[in-house]
Amino acid sequence: MNTGERYHFKVGAFDCVVIRDDTEVYPIGDLTADVPQNQLAQVLFDQGFPPAELSVDFACLLIDTGKHRVLIDTGWGCGTQRREGRLCSNLEAEGIRPQDIDVIFITHSDRDRTGGILDAAGQPTFPNARYVMWRGGWDAWLKASQAGSPEGVAVFDRRVLELLRDQVELVDSGKEFLPGFQVIPAVGHRPEHTALSVSSGSEQLLHVADALVHPVLIEHSEWHWPYHSSREQARRDKQILLARAAAQDALVFGAHLPFPGLGYVTRWGGRWHWQPIAT
Repeated sequence: MNTGERYHFKVGAFDCVVIRDDTEVYPIGDLTADVPQNQLAQVLFDQGFPPAELSVDFACLLIDTGKHRVLIDTGWGCGTQRREGRLCSNLEAEGIRPQDIDVIFITHSDRDRTGGILDAAGQPTFPNARYVMWRGGWDAWLKASQAGSPEGVAVFDRRVLELLRDQVELVDSGKEFLPGFQVIPAVGHRPEHTALSVSSGSEQLLHVADALVHPVLIEHSEWHWPYHSSREQARRDKQILLARAAAQDALVFGAHLPFPGLGYVTRWGGRWHWQPIAT
């Protein structure tokens, strides 16, 4: 059953579920500072969004290949971060226990992606899972944990990295870690950030993680999301991923796009356009 918390769909033979982890409301200025807020409010209104506030979803994706249950990112978790996520409770509502997850792919190290690796007692939330990361991303995360991070962030990162050190499978750019699962570095958001291409049969899914975060920033692809680490690289990543999605007619999933975060991109009138799936 599809609900406001979970959304089922298929990619070829793969059974997929988008799972809401949280939702938060921000000022619209948090979307971009590249245009005056009155202009941004008008654009939001014209696209059917509230012009006075910005609702941001946090979602994770579960893919059942028939052989593996693959969870992409672990959400905020429960008890280790500044908020508690709903990923585990929503998995349980699907009849899936944490120990049933056997593969976890981490797109990047932000707390809304890695907070669920540990439970409130500091133990592994998913005890039977092997973890997968892009090799360059793992190296970047290690480096960041050792220099310049706020103390609380660094402590959490070091605990997680120590846990994962003997469990993580490191994958090179463009390589598959399971049949149909290919890593695509997109480092503008974070130096370790990756997208993920998933294919089954003739169908394609492009998981863009945090590279595409809102339909307005797809249509106005020249506007910058202030939470990216590198403005210019993030702009290049966005164009590459949008072009790839359009060329492959791939279903796109974004962790922060309006729930369930699924749709297609097309180009006309010199702009990219987001076409959400009918729900």
